[in-house]
Amino acid sequence: MEMSIAKLATAQKAAEINTAVGVAVLKQAQDAAGAEALALLQSIPQTPSSSSSAGGLGDVVDIAV
Repeated sequence: MEMSIAKLATAQKAAEINTAVGVAVLKQAQDAAGAEALALLQSIPQTPSSSSSAGGLGDVVDIAV
């Protein structure tokens, strides 16, 4: 079974195009996942730092025996 050079070149070009399309779709999926992850992280409420919560819950521990 012999293939002509034209058929081989066409098949190779089609494979290259399929690979390029696959990479583009993967990049779009990664960008979408990154945006969703960022939105999720930004939706987490911020907790005050321990330095700004003087006398707050958990700042004092009674260890007297």
